[in-house]
Amino acid sequence: MKIPGTLWRALAWAAILNLPLCLPGGVPGSATTPPKTVSSPNPPPPTSGQAAGVHLLVWIKADGSVDAVDLVKGDRDWFPAVEATVRQWKFEPVVAEGTPIPARVEVSVACRNKNVSLDLSPLPNLPGELHSREELGLTPPTATDEPDAIVPLESRLMRATPKALIRYVVEDDGSTGRFEVSGADSEQVCRAALDMVSVQRFRPAAIRGSPVAVEVTQAVGFGGGAEKIPGLSGAAVVIDPAFPYDRLLAGEAGRAKVRFTLDAAGTVATVAVVEATHPDFGAALVAAVETWAFVPEAAVEAPEREFEYEFSLDRVPYGARRLAECVRGGGSISNKAAGLDAKPQVLARPGLVYPRALLAGGQVGTAKVEFVIDRSGLAQLPRVVEASAPEFGWAAATCVNGMRFAPISRGGKPTELRVLLPLQFKPPAPAVGVQ
Repeated sequence: MKIPGTLWRALAWAAILNLPLCLPGGVPGSATTPPKTVSSPNPPPPTSGQAAGVHLLVWIKADGSVDAVDLVKGDRDWFPAVEATVRQWKFEPVVAEGTPIPARVEVSVACRNKNVSLDLSPLPNLPGELHSREELGLTPPTATDEPDAIVPLESRLMRATPKALIRYVVEDDGSTGRFEVSGADSEQVCRAALDMVSVQRFRPAAIRGSPVAVEVTQAVGFGGGAEKIPGLSGAAVVIDPAFPYDRLLAGEAGRAKVRFTLDAAGTVATVAVVEATHPDFGAALVAAVETWAFVPEAAVEAPEREFEYEFSLDRVPYGARRLAECVRGGGSISNKAAGLDAKPQVLARPGLVYPRALLAGGQVGTAKVEFVIDRSGLAQLPRVVEASAPEFGWAAATCVNGMRFAPISRGGKPTELRVLLPLQFKPPAPAVGVQ
């Protein structure tokens, strides 16, 4: 296959200068109407007669004239002559919504055998475009507030440091948004990482002093160390209980202690409250423990266990705290799906566990739970609106508390949504051979 001359020169000088190759036609996210030259004479070849190359960042004024030329990499001796020529270039003005705006281009200038060649690649420039932290001429964002992650029980039991890889955007006001999970060691780790990243604040990235939005990928690691927590030896699946809605709105902390048994497979067979500072704390902990699972060996070693949980306000997810404060202050959270940019998409939903205390009755149960999808896509503030039995309500709230959605938006702006979800419980089928 024959390689076009322009592309061949770009390949050659990208190799000579050890530069990332930007082919003609721009980079992802480049301006819809990239800067086009009206007049761009070639610089003179170097006086040394040797092969040379420079990579430039050219700043263009709104009227299409050149404002500044920065040397990124290359032959410093040749740069003054190249700069003097490039400053004489003229471009067609870049227009956004009818108004000319400044623009930028990367320019590779190469000389071989006294023949000078050019390659221009537009950079993202229009208002609202998403930028890269590595972009030429961009000052990257710097963190101004990095809160500690709220470490879930499950990650505290892991031997290695649990991690999650989160992609997000640092917006031009320094807030974070547009979250996407690239990987996580568990769903609980994923939730904790998202919750932490969602409240980080930054000094925003900037181009020549003007704030811009940039995409960031962050590895979040916390907890780990195989912590020995009484009652949880051999645990395979452990979720934290949902903080009771009414207690959270009242700003009331508390604790609860339960006694539970495991069957031979490591499944929780029975759970009972030993003590609790409020019945809500006991009921919430029971509903969470009923979802836990242990390795069979652990069930054989210790089939009867006790576990105590501290419902501390400091352990409430940041997103839930902020929303609770909004509700306390009389703020409203929209329940209107009309106008959303896309229908809410469920990314994670834990199984619905039938309450052990109601197994003997075997009745079908129902519950309605109201919750909020926050800016990061996490389900927060589960509140039981109605339930055919209190146990169904607590089990439903526990399930909803573990749901995760793709972040939602209106008109491209991150938003939150209040949702009412009806759930139905069916008693599990009896095991084969059991009458």
